[in-house]
Amino acid sequence: MRSRLLSVASGSSPLENILQLSSAAVIIFEHSFYIFDKRRYVQDQQESLPSFYVALKQFIASPHATTVREGVSAAIQAYEEAVATAAHAYEEAVRTAVYTYQGNLPAWMAKLQSERFQRKAKQTFERSQEKEKEYLCSQAKEELIKTILGITLNHRLPRP
Repeated sequence: MRSRLLSVASGSSPLENILQLSSAAVIIFEHSFYIFDKRRYVQDQQESLPSFYVALKQFIASPHATTVREGVSAAIQAYEEAVATAAHAYEEAVRTAVYTYQGNLPAWMAKLQSERFQRKAKQTFERSQEKEKEYLCSQAKEELIKTILGITLNHRLPRP
C-alpha cells in the first residue's frame, strides 16, 4: 500500500510530496467512506477488500490522480517563485539602500552621528523590508493553501 501511495506523489521537493499525498489522501478517504457506507447496507456482505484499498485503486486508475499531481506541482512552483521573488526583492532593497547624512557639524562629530544614524536607519529599513517580505510570503502561502483546497475539492471521485 505504501508504494501505491508514494506512486501518487512524484514531486521534486518534500513540500510538493506532502501536499500531493495530502490531497490524494483526502480524496481517497472521502471515497472510502462512501464505499464503506454503501457496503454497510448491503445484506450479503462478502469477504472483500477494505474500502480504503478499493478507493485507492480507483483513485490511482482515475484521471484525477494525474490532474491532482500536476495541479499541486504547478501550485508549488508558483508558491516557490513568489517566495523567491520576495526574498530577492528584500535582498536587493537592503543591498542597494543608501543612507546619507547632511549636516553642519564638524567633520568628526558628523562622522560619529552619521555612523550612528546610518546604523539605526539601516536597522529600521531592514526591519521594514523584512516585514514586507514576511507579508508577501504569507500571501503566497495563503494562495497556495487556497489552490490546494480547490484542487482537492474539484477532483473528488464520484460517489459509488
